[in-house]
Amino acid sequence: FSLLLLNLEEYYFEQHSASHVQQSGSHEERKIRGSLKICSKSVIFEPDAISQPIIKIPLRDCVKIGKYGDNGANKHFSKTKSWGISLIFSQGRMEYVFELDVSGKVDDVVET
Repeated sequence: FSLLLLNLEEYYFEQHSASHVQQSGSHEERKIRGSLKICSKSVIFEPDAISQPIIKIPLRDCVKIGKYGDNGANKHFSKTKSWGISLIFSQGRMEYVFELDVSGKVDDVVET
């Protein structure tokens, strides 16, 4: 991870071990291990595998940020471990789902 990925006047706050959950079929999911960086203007996912791209999600473009499954939709994803946190970042029709390997509440990680 390089701080050069940050925008001008953007600050890096913390990092969490996480998995990026991708839906590949109607009921299949794929989890990519990596780390989720929480910054002041964006969220950056850096996968462990160098063959996978880094994902940068600008917070200003997000329509919704919260716990995954709050609205009961998208039940095709597996249930999160009881000690983990699932986050969803929605940008219009595009959704990014991450499972964090930490115990706690969504509000402890991302404040909306």
